[in-house]
This record gives sequence, structure tokens and C-alpha cells, in this order.
Amino acid sequence: MLFLSCRLPRLLSAASLLTLLVAGCKTETEPGPEAGTDYYPLALGDYRIFSVVDSVWVNYQRQPVSTYQFRERIAEQFTDASGQPAYRLVRSRRTLPTDPWRDDSVMVISGTASTVQLTRNNRRTVELVFPIRAGRSWNRDAFNGRDLPEAQSRRYLRVNEPFDTETSTKSFHYDHTVTTDDVEDVNLDNPVTSTAKYRQVYAQGKGPVYRQRRRLVYCNGGNCDPSRVFVGQTRVETLVEQGNTP
Repeated sequence: MLFLSCRLPRLLSAASLLTLLVAGCKTETEPGPEAGTDYYPLALGDYRIFSVVDSVWVNYQRQPVSTYQFRERIAEQFTDASGQPAYRLVRSRRTLPTDPWRDDSVMVISGTASTVQLTRNNRRTVELVFPIRAGRSWNRDAFNGRDLPEAQSRRYLRVNEPFDTETSTKSFHYDHTVTTDDVEDVNLDNPVTSTAKYRQVYAQGKGPVYRQRRRLVYCNGGNCDPSRVFVGQTRVETLVEQGNTP
């Protein structure tokens, strides 16, 4: 596939990205793996199946854990409004491996030499920036206005490191991975009241292999206890299968 060749500054804002795209880009073939683009390969027909474990708290009570599967399948390649290649990603869900898949949502994902961007529910986020470097941070919401232009809300936590994970039935090992991490206090005046976190792990040559989401609220009215969850949710998604169906 084709990528745009652009060097992004360490601090990504919507204005600076637009300037680079208009004035400083040229079309060329995919850059070498040293940039890190092989951590999220994109091809028509690719699919990934994730085992999902959901935990929910309501009124200080943890509900029964829910388990199911997601499948993410690249169903279509097209040219987006900026003239760049993009892919329609269809997510499906099933409770048991023997159940039929039911489409759950549709997303759009695009990759350039500078970024991987994901659009879901009309919100576009910057998933990765290239070249990948340990400690690098950027504004994941540079294109949707949810953050200030100077905000750096996503970072590389670990780069080119091994990663191990498991489901209830199988263990997985990856020699080369990169981890992105979002950590944000929902209430900046009093971080004890609620927290949100999102972590993703990408394996070289495979793409996303692990995701962990957490959003917890510790306050019931004016009563706050950081040791007890009032309401909240955690979700862990682990890659269990991937392939390509023409």
C-alpha cells in the first residue's frame, strides 16, 4: 500500500498536522520496518478475533463477569476525502465460538508513513505515530477537538519488548511488541473521584494483540472511597486468532 512520507513533530496538533499534510508530503512506497509501520499491517481481508472479558460495577457491587468474542475484519479498501487509502473495519460479536457472528459496528482505519488513525462513531483518534520511539507522546485527539491542541494524551510505554498474555485456555508470547498507554484523571481537581485508562499492545507483523480499558468511579454523591468502586467497567481483549479471507 502507499503511505505519505512526512516527519511529524513530537507534539502533534491538528494545525501542525494539516500544515504537514498540505505542504510537506509526497507519495512513496511503504517505509522500512525501522519506522515501526509493521506493528500495524493493513490488508484487505485481514481479520482478528479477540477473546473479551468484561467486568461491571453497579452501586458498589461487581456484576457477574461477561465473556464473549470480537472479530475485526477489513472488509473494504477505498480512497478517503484526503486522497489517501483507507479501510472499512467491520466489528462482529458472538458469545460462544460456535455462535454465528453478528455485526456490531463499523470503523475506518487508515495508515500513512506518519500515523495510524481510527475513526469510530465519528471520532477520529491517532492510534500510532511513526517513527516509533520509546517515551514519545502525542495528542490522540488531534483531529476531533476533544483535547487542547497542545495535549499529549497517548504515549509509547514500551518499545520492541517481549509480551506475554493468556486467556482461560491458552497462553501467548510475542518477541517484539510496542505498548501505548492512556492515563487520564476524569476529575482533575480531585483525581480520587474517578479514573480512566486505556492500554494497547501491538506485535510486530501482527498488529493489535491486547487491549485493556478501565473507567472507574469511586464517589456516590459526596462520599468518595478510592478503595471501593461505586460504578465502572473494565474490559480486556486478547487476540486469539488472525488470518486473511479474500
